[in-house]
Amino acid sequence: MADKESTTKVEEEKKDGAPEGEAEDVLSLESLDEIIANEDPEFAKGLIDIGPDDPSNTIYEEGVELEYTLEEEIKLWERSTGLRQKIYKLLRFLPKISYKIKMKRTVLRLSWIKWKEQAIQSLRNAGPNTLAWLKKSAASMKAGIGTGLSAFKSFSLIKKLAFVGLIVLTGASAYLIYRTVTKGLVPHEQELFIGSFADWSQGKYQYDPKAEMESFYDSTRTTQNILLMKKMVVNLKRSSESGPNPMGAFEFYVEGTASEVVVEIKDREPEVEDLFLRTIEETTFDQASSGEGKQLLCERLRKEVNKILTKGYVRRIFIKTAIIKP
Repeated sequence: MADKESTTKVEEEKKDGAPEGEAEDVLSLESLDEIIANEDPEFAKGLIDIGPDDPSNTIYEEGVELEYTLEEEIKLWERSTGLRQKIYKLLRFLPKISYKIKMKRTVLRLSWIKWKEQAIQSLRNAGPNTLAWLKKSAASMKAGIGTGLSAFKSFSLIKKLAFVGLIVLTGASAYLIYRTVTKGLVPHEQELFIGSFADWSQGKYQYDPKAEMESFYDSTRTTQNILLMKKMVVNLKRSSESGPNPMGAFEFYVEGTASEVVVEIKDREPEVEDLFLRTIEETTFDQASSGEGKQLLCERLRKEVNKILTKGYVRRIFIKTAIIKP
């Protein structure tokens, strides 16, 4: 068998009766392999690497039957020993369950191997495929441009001018829309209306209204519109803590929101004093002798005076002197 080496088609033709002069054209496969190895070693190496599939690295495909069967799984359980054999005698259905689990696990493993190989091949071919797609797209674009130029050359002069004018008009319209949206069709040197005085100010400052505000009326930089009323002596209402005839002597400061308020109170002083006396007379001895009662009395006097004023109003009323007699 070793002497019978494979021959090419030329050698077979010689056996069929080819002339003696053509014997030099007969080459065996071994000679052909030697020539290929001498002329192109890389190609020869590639031929050597080509071979049958590796049974241990078979990629699973759906629909392919696996060789391991349920009968073999049952035999495996029957030949088992120890605890496994005892369990099998009690639960005869266990081989079916274990067989399904093994098959499912094998299918998943083979599917994972298949997916992994496909992913690796996709990554390896990503560059060439992308380059081929770009070349194909460039060729298609070039062909389209060539077709368009050929069609454009076939147009008449009027059609060519109309086409160029359409392109220019489309570009000008797009620029006009962009300019209108971003900067306005006709830019203004300045806004027609003032949106904020901050744009015209020399500087901007931030302040805390709770900590940095100063009351206009309490500020030392404004005029204090305060008037001192005459001393008033008035009878108070009796209470459980007072005697039979309680009395009180009071002096009040009246603060107005403007100088006109103070002037009006001064001009109508008798009327305002009478209003004070009638209001104080309604206060009991207990109220007039307590701090909270005095605050309530000043608030009542302020409200009553504001009812008769015509040029502003009174902000606050203070007690300068308060002498209470039980």
